[in-house]
Amino acid sequence: MSWRDIAHKDINDAGRSKSIWLLVGILLALSLGYAYLHQYVGDETFVAFVDGLAGVIALVVPLLAIMLGYKSIVHERNSGSLLLTLSLPHDRRDLAVGTFVGRAVVLLVPTLVALALAGGLGAFLYGTEGIAWYPWFLVATVLFGLSFVGIAVGLSMSTTRDRWITFGALGGYLLLVNFWGLLHTMTLLILHRFDGTVLMPQNLPEWSYLYRLLEPGQAYYRLLEFGFDGQRANLYLREAAPFYVDWWMAVLLLVLWTVVPMVVGYRRFVSGDL
Repeated sequence: MSWRDIAHKDINDAGRSKSIWLLVGILLALSLGYAYLHQYVGDETFVAFVDGLAGVIALVVPLLAIMLGYKSIVHERNSGSLLLTLSLPHDRRDLAVGTFVGRAVVLLVPTLVALALAGGLGAFLYGTEGIAWYPWFLVATVLFGLSFVGIAVGLSMSTTRDRWITFGALGGYLLLVNFWGLLHTMTLLILHRFDGTVLMPQNLPEWSYLYRLLEPGQAYYRLLEFGFDGQRANLYLREAAPFYVDWWMAVLLLVLWTVVPMVVGYRRFVSGDL
């Protein structure tokens, strides 16, 4: 018995869950719906379609990942079923890794299926120029999704208090998806005594580029820019941008967003009572 058994159980349970099938339906509806509606809201090219679809993914995938993972361990911990699981030949590391892998598969398989179908429809409607890089879009989406699964499962291991878990999940989503840009702006204004000229691209200090790229969504967009000439990561392509806000830094940051919350949550998990 190992983490693979726990992951397999998670995946099997998901197959019987109505909420997971609802997730599949939402992903399909949003992806295919955007693929069709893009012709009314953007340039009718495949690259512009991918750029717009990435904006949808950057809002939806974090929400779904957090919903799947934020109570994945704490629920079993509070219900007492975790004691039964750990009475089998499992340890807490098996549980942490297996839960992460299981939730990642449950999130990413429907996501990739939805994006593959949306990509096919997009190619039919908007042409195939740039389609050779579409697998890169899928890889970037996998890394992006894994980062939020890591955040959610790490949060679930960090405490037994449902209220704190819920607040943490909501706050994490709002900060990392909606308000990081505002935090970046306010930090610059406070450090420069509310001199608004510091917000002009040519006046941004070098460190602020990396600070902005710390947002998982920005790292995702920067990664996509490696294969697609979109509009969402233009900030990092300016001459004034430091060399280290390249695609490889985006990969590194997404990996860190996956691993660090898991490590922090796991350390609290192994040191706490069940």
